[in-house]
Amino acid sequence: MSRAVSESDANARGVAAQVLQSVWADQAYAAAALSTALDQSFLSERDRRLCTELLYGTLRTAPHLERSLSAFGKLKQSDHFLMSHLLVAAYQIAFLERVPAHAAVDEAVGAILAKRGRQVGGFANAILRKFAQKQLEEPVSLQEAVLQSTPSWLRKRLLRDVGQEETRALLVPQRAPRLHLRFRSTATLPDWLGDQATRISPDVDIFRYEGGGDPRKRGEYAAGAFVVQELGAALLGYLVGARENERILDVCAGRGQKSLQLAEAVGKGGQVVATDLHEHKLQALQGEAKRLALDVETSVWDWTNPPPVAWRGAFDRVLVDAPCSGVGTLRRRPEILRRLTPTDPTRLSELQWSLLQHAALAVKPGGTLVFATCSVLSEEGPQVIDRLMATGQFQLACPVTRADRVLGISAETPLPAFRLLPQAHDTDGYFIARLEKAPPTEN
Repeated sequence: MSRAVSESDANARGVAAQVLQSVWADQAYAAAALSTALDQSFLSERDRRLCTELLYGTLRTAPHLERSLSAFGKLKQSDHFLMSHLLVAAYQIAFLERVPAHAAVDEAVGAILAKRGRQVGGFANAILRKFAQKQLEEPVSLQEAVLQSTPSWLRKRLLRDVGQEETRALLVPQRAPRLHLRFRSTATLPDWLGDQATRISPDVDIFRYEGGGDPRKRGEYAAGAFVVQELGAALLGYLVGARENERILDVCAGRGQKSLQLAEAVGKGGQVVATDLHEHKLQALQGEAKRLALDVETSVWDWTNPPPVAWRGAFDRVLVDAPCSGVGTLRRRPEILRRLTPTDPTRLSELQWSLLQHAALAVKPGGTLVFATCSVLSEEGPQVIDRLMATGQFQLACPVTRADRVLGISAETPLPAFRLLPQAHDTDGYFIARLEKAPPTEN
C-alpha cells in the first residue's frame, strides 16, 4: 500500500520520506511505491531525480545511518514516520554535497514539527545537528557506508560467487540502472528513438532509453509498439530460443512480460501457456496482452505439485524463472537488504528444486528447459541445476539465439549455464541454464 503524498511533503525530500515510510511500515516495494508517489506529486524532472537518489541511497545506507544517529539519542525504529525523516535528512547531510546541511536539517525538522509538535521536533533538531557536526569531523564514504549496511553473511556470499567488482556493482551502483525499451518486431520505429535511445545490438529490438520523462506516456506505448523491460529480463526472453509454431510453457509467469515476448516469437501458429500461483498477476498479464494484441493462455497452478496429465511431455520449451532471494536486483531493490536472512537462499533453493523437477515433466523428449533466477548466489543456481543433471534426464544445451550473439556466445564458445551481471552486461544479476531433455530411446 502506498501512502498519498501530502501537500506539506510535496518536495523531493518529503516524497522520499513518505515512500520510505511505506517500504518499512507496509512492506511496499520501493520502485512501485516511488512510481505512485511521483505520479501524485508535481516535482520537476530534476527533483524527481533527487527524490529517487534520496530514497535508494537511504535504503542502501540505513543501518549505518541508524547506528550513527543513535550515538546522539535513543531511536525508536518502530516509529516509521520519525525514522524516515531523520534518515533521509542524515543521508543528505552525509552524502549529498549539493544540499547544505542546515537546509537538510531545517526541512526535516519542519516536517516533524508540523506532524509531531515541538518536543519531537526539538529532539530531531538536536540529533541531526550533532550528526552533521560529526560528519564534518569524521566523514565516511558512501561506499563504506553501504558495505557497513550490508549484512556480513550476504557480503561474504556475494564476494564468494561473483567477486569484488560485481559485488560492488550490485551494492554500490555508480548510477541508476538504465531504462530499456523492447520494441515489437512488427512495430515501426518512431523518429524520437534516434535522439532519445540507443539500440544495444542489431541482433535484438532492445533500446537503451536516454530521454527524459516516462516513455510509457508516449503514444507508441499505448498502441502496443513496445514494452519497458529490464535488460536482463528481455535477454532471457530471447535466450529461451522460441520459434514459430512451438508450444511454450512459462511456469512462473508473474505479470507476464516474458510470456508475451514468447507469444510474439511463436506467432499465431504457436501457443504460450503462462502459469502462476497468484491469479491477480495473471489478470495483469491478460491486461498487458490486450494492449499488445497477443494471445496467451493463463492458468493458476502450484508447481510444488506435479503438472496435470495433459501438460506432461507436451511442450517444446519450458521456462522456469523461479522465485528467489532477488539479490541480483539489489541495485534496483535495496530494500531486500533489510528483509533477507542467512537461511533464505537455502530455503529458496529447495523451493526452486521442487518447481524445477515438476516443470521438467512438462518438457517433450528432445525439448528445451530454461531455468533462471534473479540471484547470483550458488545455492540458487548452479546447485539446483547440479541436482537436475544428476537425474540423467537432461544435458546442458548450447543453442545460439539472438541474445547469444549479443552476449558473445557462439557454437565455438558455448555457454549453456552462465550469469548475467551488472558490471559485465549492464543488467541485473541472473543465473541462467539451458538444458535439453533426452530423446526417447529406440527399442
